[in-house]
Amino acid sequence: MLIRTTLRIKEDLKKSAEQKALQDDVTLQEVFNRALEDYLEKDAKKQAKRIVFKTHDLGVPLDNLTRKDFYPEPKLDDY
Repeated sequence: MLIRTTLRIKEDLKKSAEQKALQDDVTLQEVFNRALEDYLEKDAKKQAKRIVFKTHDLGVPLDNLTRKDFYPEPKLDDY
């Protein structure tokens, strides 16, 4: 959907945009729409932050632990 708006832009910027529109055989409106879309897309990418997971050396791997390493054998005398 397109809406009508009024902008004040620099004269030399408008002339450059008109020349670009003639070169690409598109309307001035299309040149401004593309430029604004590109600008907003680049800005959104800047704001998106890359997630970095930091790792630390914790020494010897403990992936071979068993239940016995944490819980002692139950005492049958208590029952």
